[in-house]
Amino acid sequence: MIERLKSEHIVFESKLVQIENGIKMNNIKLAAQIVQDMAEKIMQHAVEEEARLMRVIMRNAKDESSESIKIMQEHNWLMNFLNNRLMLIKNAATSSDPAEYKKAIRDLNEFVYNLRKHFKEEEQIVFPLTLRSESAS
Repeated sequence: MIERLKSEHIVFESKLVQIENGIKMNNIKLAAQIVQDMAEKIMQHAVEEEARLMRVIMRNAKDESSESIKIMQEHNWLMNFLNNRLMLIKNAATSSDPAEYKKAIRDLNEFVYNLRKHFKEEEQIVFPLTLRSESAS
């Protein structure tokens, strides 16, 4: 399961590169559409991590779980972004307000940065703890 989750991170990373390319081309509409296209898969990915990985950690390594819990709580930011901010970014793509457009670019860059950071934290902290926890049970 961990290997599959890691491979999903690689697929998501390729989407993040596409988002960055959309931003570089000054095409917010394209970048927002890529985020929208990956939204369902990334939400499923997050739910699976929370349900399956955290169950193992909480059952077998509860005393080591605080960092993993914090990392899983970052999913709340992601869900909020996808459910609330993404629509505003899509609207900004056709806005004549330059400030709105610049904010959309900042938000998309923040999305890319936060997701990369999150994946790295999962791969360095959550996944190894899950593997150690499974082998200890």
